[in-house]
Amino acid sequence: MSDKVKPHLVNGGQVERGHQRVRLVLPPCTAEAYSDAQIDDYDHALPRTFHNRPPRCLHVRARFSHDANALKGTAGFGFWNHPFARDGRVLAPPLAVWFFFRSQESNLKLTPRSAGCGFAAMALDSRSLIGAANKFTRALVWAGNVALRLPLVRSAALWAGRRLIQAAEAPLNHLRLTDWHDYRLLWQPGRADFWVDGQKVLSAAAPRQPLGFVAWVDNYRAAAAEEAAYGFHFVVTPHGQWLELEWLPDSDIRY
Repeated sequence: MSDKVKPHLVNGGQVERGHQRVRLVLPPCTAEAYSDAQIDDYDHALPRTFHNRPPRCLHVRARFSHDANALKGTAGFGFWNHPFARDGRVLAPPLAVWFFFRSQESNLKLTPRSAGCGFAAMALDSRSLIGAANKFTRALVWAGNVALRLPLVRSAALWAGRRLIQAAEAPLNHLRLTDWHDYRLLWQPGRADFWVDGQKVLSAAAPRQPLGFVAWVDNYRAAAAEEAAYGFHFVVTPHGQWLELEWLPDSDIRY
């Protein structure tokens, strides 16, 4: 069980804690600045160090303040390596196993058949690129950051990046997000299995490297699709919104 989970709050984000439950609250905010209500178990100063290794079980009941057509920004819970700077620069090849929401303002296509927005179970594995001391990996990340900002080669860079990253996604857009649902993520060495309300929705290749736990709601909107500009920006949230989690007994992560 993790004893390192702590709040990470930006521009008005709040954490409300109760018995076995936590509510992450984002106030109404503009598109001029980033706002975030988050709990995680890693330090944000670079270089980041992550403490979770497979096997890990994350098991929660969760609900959102709004359904998918009204919820803004991004939100979710699971494990990742925080591979992006706030301005969208790639810091490392992305790794993640999580339940991930991005609102309609986003066009973030991490798999070839992705809709670019909505709620999904998702796994991202860049194991072929990993190696902090690997000069090729560092050079590739640097070149990718340059290419993503050049209109003439951006589409090619996104196409290549998608093929270097092993990604899997199971849409969960049939869920009513304002209702309580049971979410279970079993992260094992090289594989992750996702259940919703007792039904397996995804089994996919997963990272073996250490990752950080995160649960959050923020006002990001992101574009990363071959037909769209690449970038991370902010979206207006005209109403307060929240994500509420209830920890279940077999979860290795709690707050």
